[in-house]
Amino acid sequence: MSFKIKLVIGFLAIASVMITYGLFVNEMKKIPLNYELISEQEGQDRILNSIGGNLSEPFGIRETLRENVINVTGDILAINSTILGKDPVTNEIVFDNTHTFFVDRATRMHQSMNEYFTFPPNVQKVDYDFFHPMIFSKTSFVFEKEDSIYGLDVYDFSCKYSGVDVSSDHPEFPSKKILSDGGCTISVEPATGTTVSFSKYWDDYFVSDGNRGATVEMGGKHTTEYSENILVNTAKSTKTLYFFLDLVFPSLIAIVGIAILFVILLFDKTKNQAKIILQTQNEVIKKEKLSVIGELTARLSHDLRNPLSVIRLSVEGIEMRINNKSDPKLDEYIPIINDAVSRINHQINQVLGFVKTIPLDKKLVSIFNILGDSIKSINIPENTTITLPENDFSLMADKIQLSVVFTNILLNAIEEIGKNKGIVTIRSKSEKNNLIIEFEDSGDGISKENISKIFEPLFTTKQTGTGLGLSSVRAIVESHGGTISVKSPPTVFTITLPQK
Repeated sequence: MSFKIKLVIGFLAIASVMITYGLFVNEMKKIPLNYELISEQEGQDRILNSIGGNLSEPFGIRETLRENVINVTGDILAINSTILGKDPVTNEIVFDNTHTFFVDRATRMHQSMNEYFTFPPNVQKVDYDFFHPMIFSKTSFVFEKEDSIYGLDVYDFSCKYSGVDVSSDHPEFPSKKILSDGGCTISVEPATGTTVSFSKYWDDYFVSDGNRGATVEMGGKHTTEYSENILVNTAKSTKTLYFFLDLVFPSLIAIVGIAILFVILLFDKTKNQAKIILQTQNEVIKKEKLSVIGELTARLSHDLRNPLSVIRLSVEGIEMRINNKSDPKLDEYIPIINDAVSRINHQINQVLGFVKTIPLDKKLVSIFNILGDSIKSINIPENTTITLPENDFSLMADKIQLSVVFTNILLNAIEEIGKNKGIVTIRSKSEKNNLIIEFEDSGDGISKENISKIFEPLFTTKQTGTGLGLSSVRAIVESHGGTISVKSPPTVFTITLPQK
């Protein structure tokens, strides 16, 4: 999958999460299914006790507004609204009004009319058409100013109404038509649409033949300080919730989404870069090998010329003796030919071991068995003794390739000992899930200037060496996940291989 396609898919995933989150926020901002409101107002009132009489003296009034959901149909709530007014001195009920309103949870508007039941979130500085539970009539709430209540920023709206029929609210005058004029002010927290303060004044009067008659009731009220405190604290809590819903959580979702997308793309890019680096390394290795092969060709042409000449002269000697029917003492030529062939075979095997990349065929193998195969494949001089490890160990490895490793190290050890009497000591031990094998010879050792170059391709101190033996040894050991090192004097090759 291309980088651009992954980028598009990533952004589409983030967008889908944001859309889903937006739907969740819209649901959170709807009127709750368990919506309930209790608010108290206090004020003064004057009422007409009888037709032809006078208004009473002003008396205190205390009203309680209760709203609660009584039924839910989809997004439509049936909200019961009750206003109960009492004289706080006598506890006599002076006003009792109950209505049921059907309100859309999302728009907060009445189902059957184009007016608001309560303010929606994100209140603007514009006029709103209302049918408010405490006014009993359609009216417009007009924006007045910005204000602050107990440290909470609010918008103040006002309303005025006239000629509202309130005859049913005055059952003491059943045959009379009574209208009402009045007004209100309301303070709203704009982010949440929460009402925190409300006040109202009214003037109810008789109407006969279109003419105004005597005043039936006159008064005013406002939200109590206690209710105002509760409503302000509720508005502050809801405002904080909206702040997290509208800004903090979306920002976190976007940041986390972009971070995840960045990590995925960075990982993909890193993976591609790793592939490029690996390819580059392989190309460099190939070029290095080609360069080495070029130098090797010149060296092989020189190194192989002598043994080939020996073989050719030996064969010519044999042919001459056969043709002359002279006594063919062929035995003296056979060791010469075998030695020359062995030298050629050794040179070719080292070149192939360096040039060819052979995949590992790992199996559970015994160190004793591999060492035994290596010792059998080489001619051990009579002056050289090889001491095997005391304990045998097993590991997962390629038996053939490890045999090449051990053979090369043993050949180097035997050549270091030379014609002197010497010993090659092989030790093995298991340590921290690793198998450690040491080859120590009693030769003269390796000089300081040569020991750092010993594993480099084409480096050799021998007259006929390819300089590839120890380079191939290191490559095989590393392909097994191991390491090889050397120290001198005495010369000790240490191979560390993982057992598992």
